[in-house]
Order: sequence, then structure tokens, then C-alpha cells
Amino acid sequence: MPKARVFIKTYGCTMNQSDSEVMAGVLLADGMKLASGPDKADAIILNTCTVKGATEQKIMHEIRRLVAARKKLVIAGCIPEADLGLIRKYAPRAPIVGTRSLTHVAEAVKAAMRGRRIEFFDKEEEKLGLPRLRGSIIAKVPIAEGCLGACSFCATKIARGALRSYPEDAIVAEVGKCVKKGCKEIQLTAQDTGAYGKENGTNLARLLHRIDAIPGDFRVRVGMMNPEHALSMLPDLLAAFRSPKIYKFIHIPVQSGNDAVLKDMRRNYSVKDFEKVMRAFRKEFPEITVATDIIVGYPTESAAAFEDTLRLLGKIRFDIVNVSKFTPRPFTHAAKLKQLPNSEVKRRSEITSALCRKISLEKNGKMIGKPFRVLVTERQKKGFSGRTDSYKQVALGSAKPGGSVAVKITGAAPGYLLSQPTRGRPAGPRKNR
Repeated sequence: MPKARVFIKTYGCTMNQSDSEVMAGVLLADGMKLASGPDKADAIILNTCTVKGATEQKIMHEIRRLVAARKKLVIAGCIPEADLGLIRKYAPRAPIVGTRSLTHVAEAVKAAMRGRRIEFFDKEEEKLGLPRLRGSIIAKVPIAEGCLGACSFCATKIARGALRSYPEDAIVAEVGKCVKKGCKEIQLTAQDTGAYGKENGTNLARLLHRIDAIPGDFRVRVGMMNPEHALSMLPDLLAAFRSPKIYKFIHIPVQSGNDAVLKDMRRNYSVKDFEKVMRAFRKEFPEITVATDIIVGYPTESAAAFEDTLRLLGKIRFDIVNVSKFTPRPFTHAAKLKQLPNSEVKRRSEITSALCRKISLEKNGKMIGKPFRVLVTERQKKGFSGRTDSYKQVALGSAKPGGSVAVKITGAAPGYLLSQPTRGRPAGPRKNR
């Protein structure tokens, strides 16, 4: 049988993107080829996400469409882990690859080609060191699987399970290998990077110090961390972030500006705890880019609690806010609660999103006229884009991925900056260590 051509479509977070890189690597190691699009593929893998109801609905619509078109289909990712019945309802013959079963993906594709149903749900899988297909500039490096939380609204915990931190030595070796291969941006990813090592006596700050000691010219983006874990190691974390190799960027989800709602969500921190972390980072790094997540319309969010969230947004003035309308996820505690009217959830979402866009635009507008050193990281449909030391995205014209350019900011949008090159030598790379 000729080797299959496979297209992988990925939904969701950086961890899912990292998993897709592994699946691509496993398929190539088996002799299969990667298709550039679904129409050119013999089989299609959907790497699914269960975080948001809207995303899940989009995925299920795609599954129904592909099944109706008689496409050979493999379902991977979080949805089959969290709600296998939903997948079996709409794709009864599709092979399944769980989040800890990536090494079985070639077997799953072969089963799909033969029209045979098969399921892979392993309990453990060490993803570092597996075959992987990644871009030449950005490397997504997983540092842990699962989390320590028990949030009332989250189905990802059902899919990904309890925290399992990868060994420090293995992570450091993986980052070092990526740097030697020419990667310039290392994205450390996990469900909660702040929880890293909590179950085995280490922590994220120590890991960052070890990564900082790796020789080479590269930068590290630290993925999402929850406030209580950042607070527990705050002095050491700030010290680690002082390295010029670490982007001055943090993604710390607050979810709500009201303590009662946070308690109902089973979040393990208060608004004051969150604000303490924000003050510390901004005092140490005034230009830091801060991202957060907000859920509006949680079942116990009163009108007053919603106003508390708006006040917090106005007070902290985040650079990036991921606003989510609450949607009940299957098998979670919050799904059992009396839900707010959809119209009210939508109204709150529109108000929140408008406020966040306004703040982001105002903050980015203050960058106009300033010079920056930008690491060129991605090719876009028109031109390129790169990142400042504080991880601000900058649109570029002609550029060389992996190179560094000196620019002046000429315009701003809520999500990115416009630029023009400045005369003279581009800002040089930081010293290798």
C-alpha cells in the first residue's frame, strides 16, 4: 500500500500545537507524507480542543462535514479524552488518538485507511525526545502535562489529567538541541507552567535559570501560569525573568475581578493575590507585556460582580485579554448550575471586549515613534512579523526569519504594531553565554 498523505488540522492552545508537531514527526518517521491541505490528503487528523463551547461546535461541524464527504478521519486531542461519546456519535468509525498516545498516530492513520475503528488512550507518554516536525525559528517545548487545579468550569483537566512534570534535564537538553538547530524563540508550554515541578520538589524559576545558562542567541516565551503558583515563587521568578533571554511577557489568567466568583470557580487565589503579582512584575519590568483571560457570564456572576471585573480591567490595563463567554462544558461542576441568559452573557462579552480593545489600542499607541530591536519570527501573508523584548508583535516588510532588525514604530492596532526600519546597523544579538 502506498504511504498515506496526511493533513493535520490543529485547534486550541500551544500544547495542542506542540502535540501536532509530534504527530507530524511520528508520521514522517513512519514514511508517510504531510499534505498541504485537506483536499490533497488521503487522511485527515483533527487535533481537537475542548476549552470553549464555540470551538467545540466548530470542530463538530467539521467532523460532520468530513464524515459526510467520506474522508478518512482520525480524531486526536482533548475532546475524545473529555467526551468520547460525543465523538462516537458523529464519527463512529474514526480511529482515536488520546493526548498521551501520540506515538500511535501512524497506526491510527493506517486503521483509518482500512476503515477500521481503533482507540489509543495511554496513561503516560514522555513527549520530549519523540520525533517532531517544527519550524526553523520557533520551538514549542512542553514542560509538563496536566495541572494541579480543579476549576469548576474546565474540561481540559478531564482530558489532560493530573500534573506530570517532565524532568529538568530532559527539558534543558531539548531546548539546547533546538538552539543548536537554529531555533531563535523557545515557547515553554504546559496547561500551567507555574505548576511545573510542584510534585517533585523543583519549580519554574529554577528551570528558567538552567535554560538561561544554555549557550546561544535565543529568547524564551513562558506560557500561561496561574496566579497562586506565580505568587508562591515570586522573588525567584522575578530573578529568573531578569535574564535578557527571557521575553518580558507573562500570561496570568485572572478570570474574574470578584472574589466570590473566583471561589465559585474554584480558583485558588484572590483578586489581591493577583494584583500583588502584577505590581511586582511591573515594578521590576515597567515595559512588560501582560496577558490575561476573562470569563464573563459565569453562572454565579452577578451584575455587581461583573462590574468588579470591568473595574479590574480598567485598573490593571492589560496589553492582551482573551475574553470568553461562559459556556458549560460537559461533566464539569459549573455545567450543573443555573445558567445566565445567553443574551446577558453576550452583552457582557461585548462590553468587556470593547473595553479591552480600547485599552490595548491606547497602550500600543504609546509605542508610536519609539525604536525597538525586533526578532523576526514568522512569515505572514504580507511580509513578516517579529517580537520586541517584551513580546509585542511588530509587522515588518522585508526581513529574514531568525534575524534581528532595528525599527521605529509608526502605527498601532490593538493586537500589533506597525513599523519601518531605521537607518544604521540593526541591533546586534545579545551576548552568547
